[in-house]
Amino acid sequence: MGLFNNFLDKFKTKDFHLSPNLLIRTAQKKFSSNFRLTLRVYKGNQFADPDLTFAKLNKKTSAEIKSGQKDLIIKSSFKVGEFETLVKKHYGLKIQIADEFDRYLINDKYTLGQASRREPLLDWCKERGHNSIEDFLKSKNCNSLADYYEKH
Repeated sequence: MGLFNNFLDKFKTKDFHLSPNLLIRTAQKKFSSNFRLTLRVYKGNQFADPDLTFAKLNKKTSAEIKSGQKDLIIKSSFKVGEFETLVKKHYGLKIQIADEFDRYLINDKYTLGQASRREPLLDWCKERGHNSIEDFLKSKNCNSLADYYEKH
């Protein structure tokens, strides 16, 4: 099933567009909606002001932001590390990808599609002897991930 899903990720139509005139907050919402993941955008080592556009961030940091660049089209088949490197190279920005609840960073080896299907979390659960995320949640007396994160 994993190989089939990875193949399908190459053809998904819900590509994500990142552009210099997009508010960071808007980009984060769209990214979350597309991939069910969290897009963290940094100004240096601190979180960037979400009310700035990527272009205006250039005026607020000593790092050179390449805001004149064209849109980036991000696909589900991109590995997390490749996406982070692409944004750094294209815009001069540091980004990181976290889970949908913004609790942990996604390992660079996973694609955005795999991460959106919670495969990193499933692998983590299996490493701890659980057959599924639901099995792990049941062992913690929780009905959902939101319930688990609220309690822990």
